[in-house]
Amino acid sequence: MKILLVNDDGYGAQGIVLVERLLQKYGEVFVVAPKHHQSGKGTSIDFNRPLEYEKIDDHHYILDSVPVNCTMFGLYGINQKFDLVVSGCNHGYNITLDTMYSGTIGACTQALFSRVPAIAFSCQFNYDMVEKHFDEVMEYILTNNLLSTSYLLNVNFPVGNKFKGIQITKQHTPKIDYSFTINEKEVRDDRTSVISNPKRGTDVYAIFHDYISITPLQINQFNEKYYKEVKKKLK
Repeated sequence: MKILLVNDDGYGAQGIVLVERLLQKYGEVFVVAPKHHQSGKGTSIDFNRPLEYEKIDDHHYILDSVPVNCTMFGLYGINQKFDLVVSGCNHGYNITLDTMYSGTIGACTQALFSRVPAIAFSCQFNYDMVEKHFDEVMEYILTNNLLSTSYLLNVNFPVGNKFKGIQITKQHTPKIDYSFTINEKEVRDDRTSVISNPKRGTDVYAIFHDYISITPLQINQFNEKYYKEVKKKLK
């Protein structure tokens, strides 16, 4: 199969270099990565300016833009039909509600818009864990036919060096404390996410108990329960 590989840490980042090598056995890999670091860009998009790109060779491109545009350029700009989009491996976790801000996840979201299955990989700088267990994750996904255009797969590797297995998980909902440090000319975001007593079956519980977490995420934010709740309030 043909695989488009993107990220938000930028071209040449350790994670994307590693994943490109590990993906070779699964198909023909094409890389489109941002010129600069783009963490926290989420699903933002560049549409008011021309985007500069550099073609390294037929399989490697650098785009001066955000991760979503990297996915779009790969899918529509290099004359290839892709079977899978892979994003990462990100420098740092993409768990709980932080996925809303993640450029790694944003790149996969664009893939779903384009009806292409997508997998996001993230780790807390523990690339030895990725190296050792990447194939197990890929085989788990492919053998169980988990790829879909209805959801993306958000994969996070565990904290330490122990590995107990793979779990399909839900997102943990943390308590977030917001605060700002304000001086005469600058504002600094001191937001902290408090993770305490995560429930079994969540992404946080899995990675802190030596499991690889795979969480399916959808892009349709409509909620049937709340739709009915709102309708009942109408007079």
